[in-house]
Amino acid sequence: MSRENVEMCRRAYEAFNRGDSEGMVADLAEEFEFVPTGALPDARGVYRGPQGYTDFVGWLRSEFDSPRVEINELTEAGDQVLASVTLRGRGKQSGVAASWDIWHVWTMRDGKAVHGQALTSKAEALEAAGLSE
Repeated sequence: MSRENVEMCRRAYEAFNRGDSEGMVADLAEEFEFVPTGALPDARGVYRGPQGYTDFVGWLRSEFDSPRVEINELTEAGDQVLASVTLRGRGKQSGVAASWDIWHVWTMRDGKAVHGQALTSKAEALEAAGLSE
């Protein structure tokens, strides 16, 4: 199942880059929860369900022109996928191009994502996944 989980994540990132909200949340469970890094003051807390995640991405799109995710690495880890990604966008108010290297830990159950967490370092991602280097 791990390889399928990796491909599920890849499909979701590709859907994000196309602006395809339905494709982006197609493999999220109803009880899905997403926790952003907390680095951006207006994007803190927990986003619940596919609609909550869609709302989070909608906020991101309202702040940045054409945000894109570049996949650096997807690693299977049992029922979890660790994703090293680079998020790029241009601030709508500032016009400044920005990029962030972040890690996601996605937890899967019964062929659906049930939890996602964004972190600012590989060490944090490994810890969140209960792994070590």
